[in-house]
Amino acid sequence: NSNLVEWEFTVFDLFLNAAQSVGLPKPYGQIYGLLFCRDLPLAMNEVMELLNISKGSASQGLRALRQLGAISSVFAPGYRKERFVAGFLREQADPHLDKGVARLKQIEILLKKVKDVMA
Repeated sequence: NSNLVEWEFTVFDLFLNAAQSVGLPKPYGQIYGLLFCRDLPLAMNEVMELLNISKGSASQGLRALRQLGAISSVFAPGYRKERFVAGFLREQADPHLDKGVARLKQIEILLKKVKDVMA
């Protein structure tokens, strides 16, 4: 889908593989991955459009993920439709992702130093 960026597909693939490894259907991983990547809550029709999945798959996936506690539904001011956000995994992962970004920046600095020395 043209509304998605490359890094989002990588995250979707990660969650898709994780979902399938525990026996969950493919759309569950895709839906969670999408909600994990987005800062703003999404409505079911947005999930369907962005992932190019059927209404049945989106509805079933959102319901199952909510029952698992992986996502939450919210009602945002100005929106009539129920919207969804990623839950517990995001709360657990964000601090680790921040540390990972800091480590990657440190590695980048070290690689530049090594490159300068070798030049």
